[in-house]
Amino acid sequence: MNEIRRDSPSYHRNIEPITQKLHELNGDDTYHVLEIGSGSGQHVARFANEFPKLQFQPTDYDQDNLPSINSWCKNLENVSPALQLDVTKLPWLEKDKPKFDLLLCFNVIHITPWEVTQAIFKGADQHLSSESRMIFYGPYKVDGKHTSESNVEFELWLKEKDNSYGIRNIGDVESEASKNGFSLKQVIAMPANNFMLEFARA
Repeated sequence: MNEIRRDSPSYHRNIEPITQKLHELNGDDTYHVLEIGSGSGQHVARFANEFPKLQFQPTDYDQDNLPSINSWCKNLENVSPALQLDVTKLPWLEKDKPKFDLLLCFNVIHITPWEVTQAIFKGADQHLSSESRMIFYGPYKVDGKHTSESNVEFELWLKEKDNSYGIRNIGDVESEASKNGFSLKQVIAMPANNFMLEFARA
């Protein structure tokens, strides 16, 4: 039987700048990483190769994505089997699971309802360690305004698919983080009108 390996166009567009920036943000320590919305699994497979001391737990809301994630991560000892995860349902994992030190969430919150963003921060407060960080990546508004005409068009396309989707304002995301004990440490401009947001325990 052929393994299912999905190929995400966004992976090829953004993996190099994301990987480069993660190398700048992360030291050589050993810690546990939770990825929310692993999608095809290509990103986490690349990260596992780039950061062999990190232990990754990929997750996705869509159970149909799990075989692809596991296929891309086959034979990678620092990647645990992918888990189906609905972040709006707490707790995310069993109580005996160790807390995570880093949460990655790339290209997720603009293609999900706002309640998902709120739930991510609530769950992170429960499942991340005291010295943890969170890194988000994707398109964002700055001070409530789009940063490019292409993002205006992109949001119209998103709204046509589902009116609850949309490019989020960085200030609104920061506010939700603050409600759950996290503060915004960095806003990093990335290629193609994207941003990387780094949060840490306040």
